[in-house]
Amino acid sequence: MMKHIRLLLLLVIVALLALSMPAAAQDDITVLSSMPDLAFPFFVHMQAQIRDEAANLGVTLLETDGQSAVPKQTADVEAAIVQGVAAIVISPLDVAAMAPALQQAVDAGVPVVTVDRRVEGVSGILAHVGADNVLGGEAQAQWVISNYPDGARIFYLEGQPGAGPAIDRKAGFFSVIDAAGDAYPIVFEQTANFRRDEGLSVTEAGLAGLDAPPDVIVAANDDMALGALEAINAAGLGDSVKIIGFDALPEALESIMNGGMDGTVEQFPGQQGRLALQIAVEFARTGTAPENSLQLITPVVIDSNNLMEGERIGEVPGMEAAGEATGGAALLGDEIAACPGAAALTIYGSMPDLAFPFFVHMQLQGRDEAAAIGGVTYVETDGQSSVPKQTADVEAAIVQGAQALVISPLDVAAMAPALQQAVDAGLIVVTVDRRVEGVPGILNHVGADNVLGGEAQAQWVMSNYPDGARIFYLEGQPGSGPAIDRKAGFFSAIEAAGDAYTIVFEQTANFRRDEGLSVTEAGLAGLETPPDVIVAANDDMALGALEAINAAGLGDQVKIVGFDALPEALESIMNGGMDGTVEQFPGGQIRTALRVAVLQARGCDYSVANPVLLTPIVIDSANIDSAERIGEVSGG
Repeated sequence: MMKHIRLLLLLVIVALLALSMPAAAQDDITVLSSMPDLAFPFFVHMQAQIRDEAANLGVTLLETDGQSAVPKQTADVEAAIVQGVAAIVISPLDVAAMAPALQQAVDAGVPVVTVDRRVEGVSGILAHVGADNVLGGEAQAQWVISNYPDGARIFYLEGQPGAGPAIDRKAGFFSVIDAAGDAYPIVFEQTANFRRDEGLSVTEAGLAGLDAPPDVIVAANDDMALGALEAINAAGLGDSVKIIGFDALPEALESIMNGGMDGTVEQFPGQQGRLALQIAVEFARTGTAPENSLQLITPVVIDSNNLMEGERIGEVPGMEAAGEATGGAALLGDEIAACPGAAALTIYGSMPDLAFPFFVHMQLQGRDEAAAIGGVTYVETDGQSSVPKQTADVEAAIVQGAQALVISPLDVAAMAPALQQAVDAGLIVVTVDRRVEGVPGILNHVGADNVLGGEAQAQWVMSNYPDGARIFYLEGQPGSGPAIDRKAGFFSAIEAAGDAYTIVFEQTANFRRDEGLSVTEAGLAGLETPPDVIVAANDDMALGALEAINAAGLGDQVKIVGFDALPEALESIMNGGMDGTVEQFPGGQIRTALRVAVLQARGCDYSVANPVLLTPIVIDSANIDSAERIGEVSGG
């Protein structure tokens, strides 16, 4: 009783102190970030991402580790209340056992945002951010059915009893598997408490008790899956039993890459943690609550076909550069934050043609990044699909005394003389999206690896048409770097696949939708039978081609894959129009290019690859939430 009275008195004091602080002082806030057990790499990563976001938001972060003990995590919450934190972000160890402590926090006036693990029965929680673990479990089941269409003997390792993710993942998995019928029996089912050592020991014991090995082991997290992998390898079953986990840990991604594990489920813990903190801080500072208190991220299965989509792929040895780019986030954020901005800079941002939505988005991202950096005047120019116009823009930057030029050249060869002129005049030149060769002195290039993007399109075609396909190819603008590289990547992969994949039509449509329509109409008219798939070097041409095949009554017969992941293309995929596109993260490209230019102009220390090449990924209906611009799609 006395303990509760002391706590109540402390809460009153904290509340009175908060009311007495001026508004400016309340901007300097402290937020508790409480993880259930930092013995798990998943939560170490989540905590690190929250820490980075706290630095971005300018808040003090109080980090605690529940150490897999409800009393410890409860004490952490109570201590935070007493210390007067402005908000709590928590992934509860046990969703039921932690409910009283969270209700205590809410009653004390502390906003609470749960992350990853959702607590029911606590009135007043501000928001929950997490992956939809039920959908994640369903995705595991669908992966099993896809890999074993005739049925499979399933060995299931459950997570920690009472943990929300364990409950939801199991519910999702069994709902799909049970509906699939008797061809998918569960031959073993037991908890391994989310732990690798138990994943090993429980699997060893389970295998010993079976008359025949299972076809597949499904684990509710990657630690258990990696333990199970040790057990099946020790039993000599590595080539006969597939394993799928959940969490997309770097070690799991590396195992998939090296032929160990077969799959995992990505639930984007970094994105979860950052969003949870953003919600908490926004409410603490302004009193603004999110429109939707339940923020669920759709998980996706990661296997050898889409390994680059793993959020933590950059932590896999040898994949660091790929990981920097995969999420689409700009690089050098810490370096920019530490770089003093006393000297005002003028930077020209030159796009080749703002008639294309891709470049409109890129220019807007450049404008926003310049404003975020501060002390930068960003002069926006449009080449209007004219080399003389873009050349004149570059010459104007020189005359106006700009310090730097960030440019996506209309034609990489034709624009080289103007860029050499800029370099010779002392401007810092960073190319973006389209790389210019033969101009000594260009500081850096930031872009997507368009060759890999073209290869990804080809791999998508082969995955969707394993027995071969008749391919209709729409090229981009002749002379432009992306058109050259995307075609090179696509044809290198398709030609290596053999005669089953034939190019039945190939022509440029100059990256334009109207030409995509007219060229496709003409191409279809000249073919005796329709193609199986149309591959376009950008989304505008793909959308034009879609109009043509729909007008010809072929919408259900011919697949279309584009390139750029424009919002209209994403919406088309959602609505069953286009079938795929390639995401190359244009916002991440321009933001990184600007940061490189600013750091160089201000003489600040930084280190980055040259060139900086982001790894594109194919976006289709299975992973559409991974697209950089999905938020611009109505209903997305």
